[in-house]
Amino acid sequence: MTLVARHARSSGAPGLAHVPSRSVPRRVVTGEHDVFLPPRRLRPAVRRTLGVELGVVAGAGHLVIEERPDRIADLVGHVVD
Repeated sequence: MTLVARHARSSGAPGLAHVPSRSVPRRVVTGEHDVFLPPRRLRPAVRRTLGVELGVVAGAGHLVIEERPDRIADLVGHVVD
């Protein structure tokens, strides 16, 4: 993934999405070293679109679910508690 990320070109623009209002907790998480959706670029879009703070998993990359499933399970558990 790192090799692809270093050699792929993208505008980096997250695009526009219509996100309906819901009364359920929302959480968006990315890896600290995610080269496709880096925290510095994703954070403003998450705040603007969903009105929540971006969670960053230390030491993880783009495949945060595969790299740190234990941490993701903890985060999901805290949302539904």
